[in-house]
Amino acid sequence: MTAQSPSTSSGDSAAEQAPSPEEVTPPAEKDYGRAGRNLPAAIGVGVGIGGAVLASILIYPPAFLVVAIIGVLAATWELSTALSRSGADVYRPLTMMAAAGLVLSSWFGGREAVWVAFTLSAGIIMLVSLMTGRPNPVKEVSLSLFALTYVGLMAAFIIHILHQPQGDLLLITFLALAVSSDTGGYVFGVLWGKHPIAPRISPKKSWEGYAGSTVFAVTVGICMAVFAFDVPWWEGAVLGLVIPAFATLGDFSESMIKRDLDLKDMGNLLPGHGGVMDRLDSILPSAPVVLVLYTILPGFITTA
Repeated sequence: MTAQSPSTSSGDSAAEQAPSPEEVTPPAEKDYGRAGRNLPAAIGVGVGIGGAVLASILIYPPAFLVVAIIGVLAATWELSTALSRSGADVYRPLTMMAAAGLVLSSWFGGREAVWVAFTLSAGIIMLVSLMTGRPNPVKEVSLSLFALTYVGLMAAFIIHILHQPQGDLLLITFLALAVSSDTGGYVFGVLWGKHPIAPRISPKKSWEGYAGSTVFAVTVGICMAVFAFDVPWWEGAVLGLVIPAFATLGDFSESMIKRDLDLKDMGNLLPGHGGVMDRLDSILPSAPVVLVLYTILPGFITTA
């Protein structure tokens, strides 16, 4: 009988003990309880970004342009990458450049320049699709234009707000309304959320959370109207009632995209938040709405 060498015996034993690929389970996702996120990281990142945005608006507005372009590039990349999971390749570099171009057009040329830039960008995207012979041209062009509109065009409205009389105060008020809406929705949703608004799209978004969004935003709107603009309190209440509706619509729009593409977050650039788009989803679609409200409600946009 031939003796089995120790090395062979130990090797066979290790092979028997080693789990097969099917037996290896991925690490479980960390449970953050009802909060649903890493709160210390989320608060730290939120305060840091909020402070940088506020300082750029108040101290040196051109710095806000840089912040806006960085945010738009990151958000467009995230959204384009996510949409590409649908089976059609979005023109990411081209769409990113076009989105940044819309922001620059709004800064240097105003509203008319934005529409010219948007029309040219759409034409270039379609021309590239025609010349390169892509396999799914209609789908790819449509998704590219969707990303350009959702991020680039909506961000151009934010820049347009800053260029109005008292633009810095108008923009800060808008951002305060959007942030307070998100905060109120999160707090009320975590503490009392029981009745989902649209469970098939986003089961965690509840009517209780929406009530919190409205309460927080109305409070901020009234305070800003009375103390910052010296206009009747009800005008601030109107802002606080309308903005949460469109902010929530933006949340649901992104949730629908993520659910359709089987994504939890749009990215992971912001610890405790997810991606840049996860923080801009309520701000971007609300920008043209608040600009219309500023124009209609007396006292916000003055000619002085």
